[in-house]
Amino acid sequence: MELTNFIALSVIVVAALGIGIGTMTWAYFGKGSISVLFKEPILNSPEFPDTDAGSKAAVYFQAGIEAYQSGNYRKAQDKFTSAIQQVATAEAYHNRGLIFANLRSDGEAVADLIRASELYQQQGNGSAIDTIKQNLAALKQRKLEREKQKAVAT
Repeated sequence: MELTNFIALSVIVVAALGIGIGTMTWAYFGKGSISVLFKEPILNSPEFPDTDAGSKAAVYFQAGIEAYQSGNYRKAQDKFTSAIQQVATAEAYHNRGLIFANLRSDGEAVADLIRASELYQQQGNGSAIDTIKQNLAALKQRKLEREKQKAVAT
């Protein structure tokens, strides 16, 4: 009788752990970790230097655009990060910021959008800075809506 109880208890514990781990994995990697706020990337391709690093950055940037457009935000994040490591551009930071927002990493999104705005400022690109302001306003609005939903739930 004890062996039967032990086996039954073990099955229940393993099932509960499996459900818990599965739910956490889904929330982190699955659709539960994505909240698409920005459907389209910034398509303006920056001017990369005529160097090996510039060539690599251009390839990573384009791959990031393609991954973004196909909805593969984690891959796009990796590609834009690689582009930034080669040659830091406002457009790469801007796109990565939009991706972080879509992946619900709002703190990282804000940091990248601010860095992009600094680089746009150095370029004198006022229209891009206006776009960043709109992006930040959309992030703020989403945060306020989430807080409102949490307040209603409690």
